[in-house]
Amino acid sequence: MAIVGYLLFFLAGVGFGYAAPGRLKLLPFLFPVVLALGALMRNGLDAALVLRLLLALVITAVGIFIGRELDERSRRRREAAAA
Repeated sequence: MAIVGYLLFFLAGVGFGYAAPGRLKLLPFLFPVVLALGALMRNGLDAALVLRLLLALVITAVGIFIGRELDERSRRRREAAAA
């Protein structure tokens, strides 16, 4: 069941990395942090929470990077077609 959450973080990263302008591309980093803060308040701090948060942030970063690369590639193709 945990894989679904990580998949959603990845897809949010790709979507924002591709479509969001400027610094808004980094907005998906807030999703796992807010969820981790909620879990921290409910269950307290433990190693599993920290590891899951780090994994979620890395997966989100990979998604943002892929989305940005897709955006750059499509921008280059549009510029090449216009030239």
